[in-house]
Amino acid sequence: MKVSMPAGAMHGWGIAGSYLEREISKLPVIEGVTLHCMTNTLAPLRPENWDSINIGYCFFEDSIEILNFTRNAARKWDFIVAGSKWCEYQLRIGGVKNTCTILQGIDPTNFHPVPYPANDRFVVFSGGKFELRKGQDLVIAAMKVMMQRHRDVFLSCSWTNQWPFSLATMKSSPYITYQHDEEDFLDLPGRCVLDNGLDPARVAVHPLVNNTLMREIFAGSHVGLFPNRCEGGNNMVMCEYMACGRSVIASDTSGHADVINSDIAYPLTRYRPMVVATQGVQTGVWEEPQVEEIIELLELAYLNRGELPDKGALAAREMEKLSWSAAARQFHYIATRLANQAELARMQLDAC
Repeated sequence: MKVSMPAGAMHGWGIAGSYLEREISKLPVIEGVTLHCMTNTLAPLRPENWDSINIGYCFFEDSIEILNFTRNAARKWDFIVAGSKWCEYQLRIGGVKNTCTILQGIDPTNFHPVPYPANDRFVVFSGGKFELRKGQDLVIAAMKVMMQRHRDVFLSCSWTNQWPFSLATMKSSPYITYQHDEEDFLDLPGRCVLDNGLDPARVAVHPLVNNTLMREIFAGSHVGLFPNRCEGGNNMVMCEYMACGRSVIASDTSGHADVINSDIAYPLTRYRPMVVATQGVQTGVWEEPQVEEIIELLELAYLNRGELPDKGALAAREMEKLSWSAAARQFHYIATRLANQAELARMQLDAC
């Protein structure tokens, strides 16, 4: 089986593509089958790699817009794999029958439990590219209150976003002041934190780094904060963070629902439906966490920080179930089944 996906260590698709290609190469060869990265229209990212049998891997968040493409995709693709059960559900609503869910993995050589920092400060980590969907505006609003209440509360954030159009979605936030900049956009997240009144002496804004270095950033914090409005997958950054022996305060909807539970995390439970639109056209419905509940759970974690190591240890053990080798074997199983079905169909045709 061939893999037609981006490669790299600085963004989600590149990380997934690199690991899947490596792990699938260790398995028996299956001729004529290609695993593709799918675009947000459910088309192959690299159509020139179309094969005899084609499996697509998709992540999306626009639950309304995607219905424009599902029927055609169901006819075109031999099998479509969703990055979350939430995505799989949307695909099935849209008429895709040959589908299942395969979660993204964790590399245990890079992400494994690390010691907690000293308790003379309480450090909250927030990760993911800076955009409305991932909810960093909610993080800023909640952390502003926490940092005003407690002088030992700090924010550690890894928010680099390489796509200005995605950054621009923060203009819609009712919780923060945001000034878009198309030129110096890599510095926008850091500037936005300061523009909204957070103490610069208690905020660490990390630059874009290789994925293998993220553990060092995670190690300097006590709890993660991921109030994402919608996730098409299980959220690679959040899962890598938990694999390092850390608990999180996180939304338990969409793709997060596949990995978040009250044993390993502090799940958010109160949401408002948020209709998402582009140029006046409704594209999806997300679930927006409430700032008040985020603050409540931050206070709970702050006052009970002694329970964080045990909760984080449970999170790390739970993340051991997510591996790229397991994901590769699941893809390989689907490819084997499809190849066998195609061979049987050819044999029956020849017999006629």
